Amino acid sequence: MFVDAHVHIDRYDEAMLGEALHQIETHRILTVCVAMDVPSYLRTKEIAACSPWLVPTFGVHPWAAPRYRDELALLDPSLAETPLIGEAGLDFHWVEDPSLYPVQVEVFRYQCGWAQRLSKPMNLHTKGAEREILQTLHEFGLRGSIIHWYSGPLELIDDYLALGCYFTLGVETMFSPLIEEIARHIPLERILLETDNPGGYEWLAGPVGMPVVLLDVLAKVAALKGIDPAQLQAQLGHNWQNFSRGIKGLPHLYGNQTAY
Repeated sequence: MFVDAHVHIDRYDEAMLGEALHQIETHRILTVCVAMDVPSYLRTKEIAACSPWLVPTFGVHPWAAPRYRDELALLDPSLAETPLIGEAGLDFHWVEDPSLYPVQVEVFRYQCGWAQRLSKPMNLHTKGAEREILQTLHEFGLRGSIIHWYSGPLELIDDYLALGCYFTLGVETMFSPLIEEIARHIPLERILLETDNPGGYEWLAGPVGMPVVLLDVLAKVAALKGIDPAQLQAQLGHNWQNFSRGIKGLPHLYGNQTAY
């Protein structure tokens, strides 16, 4: 069994979705499906109803934040039911207009408030705002979240680790010396894998990302850590168990089975 901790399953078109679901089932990939906004969450739940390997989760991506500034209450039912709040966070890199940053912060903090009240972890987008997000996690007392596709300063990694965070390593480990360096820095017991499918691999390499690319990520991370892929896979299973323990609605891995 494998865990892909960050996938946009709703972004597959109909022509590719069937094959993606087939690969997930064939390779037994427990797939954490994040959302960008309310419509993508609703679509994700529809798809997840077709497969026990898919875990639908809700969050408002920073790119979608401006649409909800005046309608934050619309988020409440989804934030109440999701086991994990994501994809949420801030983006001060790809979003080049600083006038949009305050609304990102407002919507992010709203989601942090829900995470605090209901003790829910988050699946966090931190691009260009790594320090701001770290400060916000401290402010809200949030521990044990997932830091998705981290590419920020090395010196902040230990600060995130001190908050019990896990880091996903994904497809960019196969392309970027910086991400390789980050992967070497993160301790084995705090690593999860992701693909950010379907768009992550497509952005880097051209073809649409399919679930089996997770196996390539596993092999690459194992090589960076100097261990056998099977050893890494076993460690990743323990990591997911430790992360998901006690979180209602997140499945845990036990040998060849999943349990809620």
